[in-house]
Amino acid sequence: NMKAIGYSDLEGRGGAFKMAIRHVNGHWYLYMGHLWNRGWSIVDVTDPTNPKVAKFIPGPENTWTIQMDLHDNIMATSIGSFSTTWGHDPNKPSEEGVLFWDITDPLNVEQISHWKTNNPNSAMSGTHRNGYPGGKYAYLSAAMPGFTSNILVILDISDPRNPKEAGRWWMPGQKDGEQPALQNVGFHGPAIVEGNRAYLGYG
Repeated sequence: NMKAIGYSDLEGRGGAFKMAIRHVNGHWYLYMGHLWNRGWSIVDVTDPTNPKVAKFIPGPENTWTIQMDLHDNIMATSIGSFSTTWGHDPNKPSEEGVLFWDITDPLNVEQISHWKTNNPNSAMSGTHRNGYPGGKYAYLSAAMPGFTSNILVILDISDPRNPKEAGRWWMPGQKDGEQPALQNVGFHGPAIVEGNRAYLGYG
């Protein structure tokens, strides 16, 4: 017994993806990436019958910006290359890794750091469906040097302007030289963390 009550064409930026919502000063703000545009939209959905794009934040060209997650005043947006069938041009530069943003002011967000995997040889570089449940650690689905596909990388962001790797985990066989070698098997994400355990979606 559900029905649609509101609609936005997102100012022509279709393909809304990986949304998260915040309640600040009486307003509800929906943050999202886009499949076909490079960047992120902030939509005021305080009146759900009349959602309005409050701001668009441009992202790096030729770079996938479809994934994001937030908690409290920190937002993490994954960036990386993507397949040519989705429009990536391998002959043009692109960015990779994860960006951290201060979203204390919900509409005037500030990029505060850029952590990189430093894996330029990966066909799908950067990070994918990351998770930030709040607190000290962010959990990344990252294409790291020396590994097949993405693995779990845990970043310590107690100082979000200076993220540092705190740990990593991979399926045995993903690391170069491990036998039996795994091909086309990787961590998609996000990690679902409960207590001292993380549940990982692999494919």
